[in-house]
Amino acid sequence: MNILFFIGNGFDLNLNMATRYSDFYKYYVSVKTSSKLIQKLKDEIDGNIENWSDLELALGRYTANFSKTQEFNEVFDDIEDKLAEYLENIETSYDFSKIDGKKLFKYLIYPETSLPQADRNILSEFRQKWMNQQWNIYLITFNYTRSLEKLLNYNGQPLKLNDHYKHVNNPVFLHKIEHIHGYYDERMVMGVNDVSQIANSALHTNLDILETLIKSECNQAQKHTIDNWCKNQIANSHLICIFGSSIGDTDNLWWELIGEQLKRNCRLIIFEKGEPIPPRRPQKGKIAERKKKRYFLDKTKLSPKEIEMYEKNIFVGINTNMFAVL
Repeated sequence: MNILFFIGNGFDLNLNMATRYSDFYKYYVSVKTSSKLIQKLKDEIDGNIENWSDLELALGRYTANFSKTQEFNEVFDDIEDKLAEYLENIETSYDFSKIDGKKLFKYLIYPETSLPQADRNILSEFRQKWMNQQWNIYLITFNYTRSLEKLLNYNGQPLKLNDHYKHVNNPVFLHKIEHIHGYYDERMVMGVNDVSQIANSALHTNLDILETLIKSECNQAQKHTIDNWCKNQIANSHLICIFGSSIGDTDNLWWELIGEQLKRNCRLIIFEKGEPIPPRRPQKGKIAERKKKRYFLDKTKLSPKEIEMYEKNIFVGINTNMFAVL
């Protein structure tokens, strides 16, 4: 059985790391600059913070302010470098030793334990096909930090989780953690999903900018092939989990691929932070669940008939204890 996780910034936020864009903006606008172009961007962010809730989408819109490649490069490189510096400071100042990372192993092996009982029963029955086989776990993170590696004590070599978590009979291995958007100090990818998210249509044929601002183009230009590995992992997964991600438009490529994998008898769990569900009326959670399923499915290219067929293979955990280690 192959289990694949997509990890977003919610993982670091779960550790109380100040990695929200809003946290970064406070730092960014405070850094002095002699560049009029960069100062204009900072004034735009500071004066319209609600329009910058998603930095990447906002940068796509902000391209309307550029008439030259050099202008784009000056502004883009600055905000990317400052974001990298900010995240590096956040990570290096965080005390990971205070957390027992081994607590994460049970969530990696059995993510469905955070779901309601009825959903756990369905996924437990689904697992029966692989009860006498090895279980393989892979992690794809959108984050630039190395918090996962530090907590799991991962050094690039497969980890046999049975050595740390005894409540499983199958051999279970955590094989790989990959950063599809790179790290804050290496092959950083920051941008949009496609040209439709670049407001300045004059830039739609500018390869120098497209290979920087469009994530898939940037990954291809970097020639690391990690994006190809990630696509192959989706195509070979039996259970996919999304945790800590807003499932935003700038990563539509991945949501579309996961949607296609649902057609191959794959199961998907989406872990969602949402409005509190009244303990007296837990049935209200079904409303939030339907809403999240539709939100995700709208990001895919599945037809209405396919959505009707495969929606039942999606499970949603609202405000669960998934990856709770504090």
